[in-house]
Amino acid sequence: MLVVDFDRFLMGFSLGVHIPLASIGIALPLIVMLAEYLGIRYADRNFMVLAKRLSLALVVLFAIGTASGMLIALNILLLWPKFMQLVAQVAILPFYLETFAFFMETIFLSIYIYSWGKFKNPYVHLISVIPVVVGGFLSGALITMINAFMNTPVGFDIQAYISSGAVTNIQPLAVFTSPSALIELAHVLTTSCFAAIFIFIAYMAYRLLRTQDEQKRNYYIKGLNLLIVVGAVFTVLALVTGIVSIATLVNLQPEKYAAIEGNLYPQTFAPERIGGIPVGNTLQYFIPIPELQSILATGSPSGMVPGLSSYPVDTWPPLIVHLMFDIMVGSGFLVAGILALFVLLILLKRNPYVNRLMLWLMIIAGALAVLILEIGWVMAELGRQPWIIYNVMRVSDAANYSTSVIPITGLILLFYVIAIPLTIVLLRRIFRNRPLEEELKA
Repeated sequence: MLVVDFDRFLMGFSLGVHIPLASIGIALPLIVMLAEYLGIRYADRNFMVLAKRLSLALVVLFAIGTASGMLIALNILLLWPKFMQLVAQVAILPFYLETFAFFMETIFLSIYIYSWGKFKNPYVHLISVIPVVVGGFLSGALITMINAFMNTPVGFDIQAYISSGAVTNIQPLAVFTSPSALIELAHVLTTSCFAAIFIFIAYMAYRLLRTQDEQKRNYYIKGLNLLIVVGAVFTVLALVTGIVSIATLVNLQPEKYAAIEGNLYPQTFAPERIGGIPVGNTLQYFIPIPELQSILATGSPSGMVPGLSSYPVDTWPPLIVHLMFDIMVGSGFLVAGILALFVLLILLKRNPYVNRLMLWLMIIAGALAVLILEIGWVMAELGRQPWIIYNVMRVSDAANYSTSVIPITGLILLFYVIAIPLTIVLLRRIFRNRPLEEELKA
């Protein structure tokens, strides 16, 4: 079990680093495209410079994200061989198609970067970034389909596999239509964009706090204006898809739902529990909001919600996921509240860009957005325990128990320890050699 614990740690650490990078890879091309469009549409050099500088950051982050993604694939092969053996027979198509999405993104990103100023019609250059945007979203969607398969497996005779280990009646296209695929795609893509956009909002707010130069301030303010509008859209989308996602667990993964909500027993008129401390197999010291859980999950206060007691104890997820859910939701409302306050100040003509407290709140919102993204994924994956493929394969059955993988995977851990600081140093050096004030004057 010590080897399995190491497998879990390394996989969790690798994903914890990769997920923010992947989220930036999805959202940043969209931001670049919108910035360049505004720059062309309104002949605004601030937006053009913003697009060009963010595209340089995209190249670096795309490279490190690609390397990280390759290591994730290596982790899966080394640490969870039985899982990959089943996926290779039943649900491998998203992995193959993701390769084509990656190549499309790579090719057109190269064209976009090296064709600045090469076209008489600037919209031709803008069009070249559209495949990068599509490739980023498509890559995220295809990988998410594998996770949806893990939550609601389809495409083979599950009962025959459980009883004999035989993989029969294979339907390779079924992975694209698993019951949880649509809502999981919607929620993952919107929350990824939400988190990545707020990372850049925090950066812009920080830079605005640090400069008194009017030309630079105008640049950062216009960047914030764009990011806040797009961030507001994805905040609403993330909230809506999150509510629907939790509600679908009632039927698709009732044990996970019960653990997230802290339900020991099935019940009607179920309260929404705020806070609480797991004590053994129960949740205590929480604040109940009467009937709200039943209303959100079923649309009726008398709706029945599942409880853990209906299922074998050895399939119960840990109740700590309830606290993770509370932290995620609470942080989400804080971010939405900060964003709403920022917009309100603009509507009241109280310039928030000169309010240092407001800018610091936007920086805090960026940190909270990353927390929401990370803890949301931990909650989702921990909530499926003890299964790696729900009701089909346990994590303990999928793991590689050989100690020979530890030195190899230790090198993967070392890569992250070295590569992430070097990436930050590289980005700082790139922008230090390209002073903002010179680009704005060019």
